Parts: sequence; structure tokens; C-alpha cells
Amino acid sequence: MRKLLLLFLLLPLLVSVQGQSTANKCWSIDYETWNTTGQPSLYIDCGNDDAFNLGGEMSLEVWARAYTFAENRKMMGKIEYHDPIDNGYVFGFENLHVYAEYFNPTKQEVPRPGDGPMEPDSSFVHLVTTYSISSGKIQSFVNGVLAGETTMFPNTAVVSNERPFIIGNAPWDLLSFQFYGDMDEVRVWNKALSQAEVNARMHVELLGDEENLVAYYNFNEAAGSLVPDAGPNNFDGTLSNADHESTSFAVSSAPVGNLTMAGMSDVKAAWYRNAENYHRISTSNGLLVISDIQEKEFRKYVVAGHNGLEGVSSDLAPENPPAGFQRTQRQWYINCAGGVGGSLTILLEEAAAADIPANADISQYVLLYRAGEADNFTAVMRPTRPVAGVFQFNNMQFRDGFYALGYATVEFPVQGWTTVSESPFAGLQLVPNPVKEQLHISGLPLYTTISVRSLSGAELLNLQSDAQTQTIDLSSFESGLYLLVLETEKGKIVKKIIKN
Repeated sequence: MRKLLLLFLLLPLLVSVQGQSTANKCWSIDYETWNTTGQPSLYIDCGNDDAFNLGGEMSLEVWARAYTFAENRKMMGKIEYHDPIDNGYVFGFENLHVYAEYFNPTKQEVPRPGDGPMEPDSSFVHLVTTYSISSGKIQSFVNGVLAGETTMFPNTAVVSNERPFIIGNAPWDLLSFQFYGDMDEVRVWNKALSQAEVNARMHVELLGDEENLVAYYNFNEAAGSLVPDAGPNNFDGTLSNADHESTSFAVSSAPVGNLTMAGMSDVKAAWYRNAENYHRISTSNGLLVISDIQEKEFRKYVVAGHNGLEGVSSDLAPENPPAGFQRTQRQWYINCAGGVGGSLTILLEEAAAADIPANADISQYVLLYRAGEADNFTAVMRPTRPVAGVFQFNNMQFRDGFYALGYATVEFPVQGWTTVSESPFAGLQLVPNPVKEQLHISGLPLYTTISVRSLSGAELLNLQSDAQTQTIDLSSFESGLYLLVLETEKGKIVKKIIKN
């Protein structure tokens, strides 16, 4: 059936606009400004806690959009320099290849796996390097695909040192190997991740309490020289020359979904990555997306996952649902950015919704959409149906939110996209974050329920605000990462807060 689908899924597609979330930030260095205004040394010093001495099991992970990959640039590492170097590790790229060095003092050798190549255009690329003494293997992944592998012999642990963990430059030479471009989602693990683990998390924001996570820098709350660690250990970093005009914490275009996406299954993305079908998300869970992303449109992406459910349901129904209303129990969640349009196709059989008939009149089917977890669905579009059980929605308005297929035993009225309310939290601001005592929340809808929860879900504070601003006292909370849950009748949002 899939070969047949390709004949009609490549139709011209109209565009709808949705901007990137300003909450998703990256660390950005503009090369032209940096090069013409003194070439300052820009790096993030994350401290020298012994947890960064990763020993014999480690993974270093990052999304990077480099000014050019055709150089020798270091992105992160921890090395104490002496001749010869026999300690530590460093991760970067050189001549379109991942560049990883793990210093094994037994032979004082620098293993350089032949991994890559990365494409020369400066699109966002997901890079991971791993080392495990149990296997003796060094592996590197590019966009979730194993790109290179070598064996370190003897397979002993990388030797510890007292130098700080550095992001954005060589840890032993803070002048000669400056990274420039955009960097996002820096993750340090004390485990050699498998390819399945790499793919499961590459397109989602972490909660921060994942097993084996040592440090996590997503830059979403970074400001000035402070770069908070959103991981379990609070290894906050300090940005050098933070006031220089060439560097900033800018809106990110890395294809990484939000915290809601982190709870989804089978998360995949479409973004320009110089690969065949980069504009397509093809799954076996019932969803197929074809976006209008074109060559070198670096700021566009679509990320999609699903809730893992099967069967049908009649809950979360649109207002005045028609007779016999049912919908797929499976909901697909989408994050998008950069003005992306296209088509969305639901394959009924793969969506595991056998109780919905495949051959009813086309007027009995609709695409259902809801923006937030507290919302009911709205019937926004009617499909075309060139093949039984395959429902394609053209001229798509990709919006962040949940999607499902709706069915009724009579004609299903379409309410349209114009009836869908915008997010009630569009103007939300949290200041300061990280917070020591008082957290000031602005941009609240009236009568918002505010709760603070631990990462395990335990509710630690609950109140209702009757104003657009609210201050909550967190001075008695222990240092760490918490979830701020804001909920109204029109929607719900979850934000991470860091307590120092």
C-alpha cells in the first residue's frame, strides 16, 4: 500500500505559519561579528566536579549548527594539557567528520574513528560520541545513524584530571579551536548510549532526571554569563566574555520537541539535513507527514510522536458531537517551527483503530485537533480519500498540539481552524529562572491553577491566581529541578524551573 500512497502524497502543498517557540533557546556565536570584533575566547566553564571524569562509560551529545563543519573545532571536553596528553576526552568535528579523542595512557594514543561524513551545509546536525570499556568500542552517531566505529586497545578507562568541563572550545587551549555557530541540547552521560537510546531522545527535551545523566545544558534559561545545568547535579556553567556582541542565547531551530513531546512514543522529525526525504516523517504508527520544507531552509522543522494507545474512544469530543462519534484512541502530538505547511495522512490500520470503518462516506470523517492537554477536540478539516482506510489532509495548518481521526455514523460537521483558540499562555514569563527564593510569574490568564511538582509527579504546592501576575515563594524548596504546571479551562502548560 505504501508504494501506492507515494503516487498521491507528493502533491503541491500550501503553507501555514507557526513561529518557533521563544522558550527553546540555543547558544549562538555569530562568526562574522566574532571575526571582525576581536575574536574573543568564548566558552562555558562547567566546573571540575569529579562526575565529569567519566572513566570507562560515557556519551557526549549535542545539536550543532556550525558556521562550517570543514574545520577543526572543539565542542566540549575535559583535558589537562601536558606533553604527551594522556588524560581526558574531547569532542568536536574536523573536515566534515565527527572528531572524538579519548586519551588512553597505556599507549598514549589518540584514537580517531573514521566517522561521518557530515554534510558541508550548516544545517543543524545531531552528534553523539560514546566509549565503553566493556566493549572497547568508540562509536559516533550522526543524526541518529551509526557513522563510525573503532576499538580502543587496551580498553581501559579514560584517566581523570582536575580541569573543568568546557563547552565551545578546547579544554586545554581556549583560543585556538573556537566553535562558532549555534549549539543546543548539550548532554553528558556516564553510559555508552545505544543507537536505540540515541534515537529515542534526540528529538525531545529531557526531564533532567534521566538515569546516567551527568549534566544537561539546553540554554533555555541561560542569561548573561549564567548557563544553568538542567540535569540532576546543578553543575551550572559560566560563559566567558558574555557581554560580547558576537554571542547570545537565541531562539533555536534544532528539531527538539517540548516537555509534552518527551512523554510521546516513536518521536521523529522532518528538518533540512541534506538527506533524501528530509521533509518527510514516515512511521509505522499510522502517521505520515510531508512538509513543505525546502533545501537549506534551516529554520523549519516538524517533530511528531504519539501516545501509544490503541482502539477508539468517544471522550474529548468536539462541541455538540454528531451521532455515533468515535475517534482514534491514538493521538499524535506535533511541535513545529519556522512557518511549515504540508500534508498529514492517517493510515487507519496502522493506527490500531479497527472499530472505525475504512469505507464510509468521506463526509463522516474529520481531522480532530486540540492545542493542550486540558482541551477538547475541534473538527478542523475533512480528508480526501483516494485509498480506503487512508485519510490525507492537504493544505495543512501545522500547529503545536494533538491530532486524531474522528468518525461519525452521520455527516461530521467541520468547525474549521478559525474556531481554535490560541494558547492562553502566549505571554507567559518566569523571572528569575533559576530561582533562589521568589519566582515571579507574569502573563497568566485569570483563574489559573498553579502547582509545583517534583519530577516524579508529587505535588508540592498548589494555588489559584486571580490576577495576571503571581509571586510564589520557593525559599524552602531544596535545590534541584521542578515542574511548574499552569492550567486553565482553555489549556495547560508545563515549564521547568531550577531552584538554586
